[in-house]
Amino acid sequence: MDKKRSSLKGSLLLLLLLVSDLLLCKSVASLPICPSGAVNCQVSLRELFDRAVILSHYIHNLSSEMFNEFDKRYAQGRGFVTKAINSCHTSSLSTPEDKEQAQQIHVQPRIKENEVYSVWSGLPSLQMADEDSRLFAFYNLLHCLRRDSHKIDNYLKLLKCRIVYDSNC
Repeated sequence: MDKKRSSLKGSLLLLLLLVSDLLLCKSVASLPICPSGAVNCQVSLRELFDRAVILSHYIHNLSSEMFNEFDKRYAQGRGFVTKAINSCHTSSLSTPEDKEQAQQIHVQPRIKENEVYSVWSGLPSLQMADEDSRLFAFYNLLHCLRRDSHKIDNYLKLLKCRIVYDSNC
């Protein structure tokens, strides 16, 4: 059990280092919410949405870049794309297929108690000795990250439109 924990911590540390390195290479720095370090400043809902949309768009672009780079370097000719089509652990979540369907969703959806959400269980695949299995696990992880970050980016923009602009965008 300690060996698995140590391996998990090592994998998580590696992922953290890779993401932080990617962010440092891209010269990403957080911006202060309050100008000049003011303690009691207020930020409008529009400003918060603007920042959230910018960040979500940036995260989606980074995830697309990582996926494309991985695909180019490691996945060519391996047939991963056909295996990854519906293999995201988030595929079972009910999400709209397009903008029109998304606009039909209520802004304040009902809370569903005892709803079961799928959990990502790909860590063992990332640690497999077989190189093809390991590469597919990374490919799938990056594919799902790109797919999900795209959905989040789009839904956040839709939410901003509904809340900030009263659906007039």
